[in-house]
Amino acid sequence: MKKIKLTMIAACAALLISSLFISTALAEIAIIANPASGASEIDTKTAKKLFLGKTKSVPGMDSVTLVSQIEASSTTAEFTQKITKKTLSQYKSYWSRMIFSGKAMPPKELANDAEVKAYVAGHTDAVGYVDASAVDSSVKVLLRTP
Repeated sequence: MKKIKLTMIAACAALLISSLFISTALAEIAIIANPASGASEIDTKTAKKLFLGKTKSVPGMDSVTLVSQIEASSTTAEFTQKITKKTLSQYKSYWSRMIFSGKAMPPKELANDAEVKAYVAGHTDAVGYVDASAVDSSVKVLLRTP
């Protein structure tokens, strides 16, 4: 009887963990801009260049102020994986090298989706990323990840 209970507990735990991984893996990220910015849709390659400091503009915007989220944000983990194709550690290391070499400064970091969305909605030159479920009419979507 004890063995059956332990087996059932282990099975339930495995199911819970797998469902968490599936829901995380299916999270959609949206690259957003202010609706008045004039920015048009971008592709993943452009988003990657933008958030790695290799370009400072997007179609329809001459210059961009980038905003991102703190490392502890689950949106950031998803973003770095899907857009930059880096782990959080690689992304952080990349920006450390860029800062040290004087080539670029990283995006301004905000705490969560709500702060990024509010900042982008209030600044016509801002571009950031949020979980796609946070998007509303206060921002314009430039790219949605698959």
